[in-house]
Amino acid sequence: MDDELFGEDILDLDNDIGETPDEEERPYRRRYKKKKKRRISIGRILAALFFMFLLVYASMLVYTSNFTMLETEQADHYELNDCIEAEAVALRSEEYITNSKKGIISYTMNDGEKVSAGGTVAKLFNSEQEVENWQRYSDISRELDLLTQMTSSSDSLFVDLDTVDVQIKKKITQYKNETAQNKLLTSDTMKLELLRLFNERTVVTGGSANFDGRIAELQSQLDSIKVPDGIGSVKSRRSGFFASKLDGFENALDYSRAESLTADDVNSIVKKDPPSDAVGKVITTINWYLLCPVTSEQALTVGSGDPVVSVSIPRVMSGSIPATVVGVNQSSAVSDGLLVLKSDYIDGTLADIRRENITIKTYTYSGLRVSRSAIHDDYITVQDYDDEGNPSGEPHQEKVQGVYVVYGKRLTFVQVHIIYSDNDFVICSDDPLDPELLTGKTIALHDTVVVRGKELYDGKIVR
Repeated sequence: MDDELFGEDILDLDNDIGETPDEEERPYRRRYKKKKKRRISIGRILAALFFMFLLVYASMLVYTSNFTMLETEQADHYELNDCIEAEAVALRSEEYITNSKKGIISYTMNDGEKVSAGGTVAKLFNSEQEVENWQRYSDISRELDLLTQMTSSSDSLFVDLDTVDVQIKKKITQYKNETAQNKLLTSDTMKLELLRLFNERTVVTGGSANFDGRIAELQSQLDSIKVPDGIGSVKSRRSGFFASKLDGFENALDYSRAESLTADDVNSIVKKDPPSDAVGKVITTINWYLLCPVTSEQALTVGSGDPVVSVSIPRVMSGSIPATVVGVNQSSAVSDGLLVLKSDYIDGTLADIRRENITIKTYTYSGLRVSRSAIHDDYITVQDYDDEGNPSGEPHQEKVQGVYVVYGKRLTFVQVHIIYSDNDFVICSDDPLDPELLTGKTIALHDTVVVRGKELYDGKIVR
């Protein structure tokens, strides 16, 4: 009985092991098989991706071993100015023009206009109406004379178009400046000068201008004006340049000591009221000075006898004027001082200035600009020569600063002479005859210069 029992149990156990699972077990086994297949698929994908990564990486190594990746730029012309900002005092040889006669003054000259000794600078009238009539008569007369002159000279006019255009632009700028400062007499004169220049341009470009109608109209207006004779005139005792504006500083400094004055002299000037009968002044010499107190650091950037510098005076002019450094007066090498500039350029605007903020352009760096990262140290082959131009000794290697230039598919190391250096860029001399250059060769305008690259050397092939 025991045997039968155990036999049946064994038989049942065998059946349990070998028999097909019932319906409740099948879904679980199916799910297990599907999950196993999914795990196998993800593993294959990851393996494929890793293989592709290795393939791309190997391709990049092959590419970079055969091709040089360079960052380049073009060598362009560049200018940079060293400037000093300063407050300046204008010093001129000035003499008051006085008048003791009664009457209303009407000036007959523009500021900055030349006047001869004994020349008339103004007329005197009894009333404002007479002044108005005189000024109107003078304006019409000037325009009439100009139109008559242009009509008679237009047939024989030989002027370069570019020259006329430059003069027109200059006059327009001056006209704007004079108008902004309410110098109506000067601006009216410039308006007539502009008319003359525009007429010249018309003739040069093949056109013609007929002013007969305007001339007849002006002559009619002139005939209708009752011209007052005036009751007197104001004359200049000295010859020079006329100026109508008085500021009280005409004699504050000694003109004869201009080049030896100090900063203390300039800082201590005192304004004095002009004489009660002064109606203008005459600038008796063409040379005048700009006196500029400067710091010791600024004084180091200039020196007495330097070449001509450029001075701009933003308040009164858009351009610049030439001036010469004639003194940097300091009590010691480390003290503040007085920069003395001398100029012989004068016009109506400059005849009136006194205290002005100015910009002094002391030096201009001009050459080829390249990035600082383009500068490298490398060797060049140098051959020395004797005084007769014959080779002296064997060629030898010299380590110099230079840049790598792309010529075709080859890199060439070229020496440069850096004349200005900044954090981001340098300016290099573009003169191959620069004595600092050992081979007589350097970069040229529009050369392709390497800014960044790996394993750079002279003669390297690039693609």
